[in-house]
Amino acid sequence: MRQLLLVLMLFTVAGGVVGQAPTPTPPPDPCPKPSINDPDPAYFIGLGDVAFASRNYTTAIERYTCAIALKPDFAPLFVSRGFAYAQLLDYDGAMADYDTAIALDEVLPLAYINRGTLYTRLGVFGLAIGDFTLASGLNPSDPLPYVNRAVVHAMEGNLDLALSDLEAAIAIDPDFAPTYPALGAVYSALAAQSYQRFTELEGDSAPLPAGTPAEVMVAVDDSLRNGDTNIWLTLLTPAQR
Repeated sequence: MRQLLLVLMLFTVAGGVVGQAPTPTPPPDPCPKPSINDPDPAYFIGLGDVAFASRNYTTAIERYTCAIALKPDFAPLFVSRGFAYAQLLDYDGAMADYDTAIALDEVLPLAYINRGTLYTRLGVFGLAIGDFTLASGLNPSDPLPYVNRAVVHAMEGNLDLALSDLEAAIAIDPDFAPTYPALGAVYSALAAQSYQRFTELEGDSAPLPAGTPAEVMVAVDDSLRNGDTNIWLTLLTPAQR
């Protein structure tokens, strides 16, 4: 009898009554409790920003979601979480958050810029241009919508429109660095078009006056660095009798 009681006690200590499943461990709380009562959304926004900067996008999404639970009508939160979704290639999640942000605040330029960027990645160029245009109208002093719209124009082959947007961006802020790689790419595309037109007129076997495009690029770079103008002399065309 004493042995039977001992066995029953062992079963109780080890896992409860025989045949009863152990109590499952609850999942961790995605919203860590701060040391203060009634935390402000800024607490979780800060945690989300830190996680995002560390490229821990899943954690960033969890922290932004905690902030949204405390302030569900704050549109920029949805932009931040949507951007984190986009880094994970969850474009449906990102689009839903951008749409929500715009529904909450239809004059928030950042939401239109990020949604336009997502539309561009999805190949929906018309809607992307529309969003960038709205963003530029809402904040005319920001060159970023012009640069992004220029990229879409270039992708569609409208290099003249792209160049116009990039010139507008420079006029707004000549020190906005992202303008210049885009401008260089547009100039490269224009150069490619020019060389293609030359071969159409002169034939595929006609030698290029200043060398191949790659050689011209190197020579132009040298010209800018040390003032060597020989590359330009090769492009002179005398009048023919």
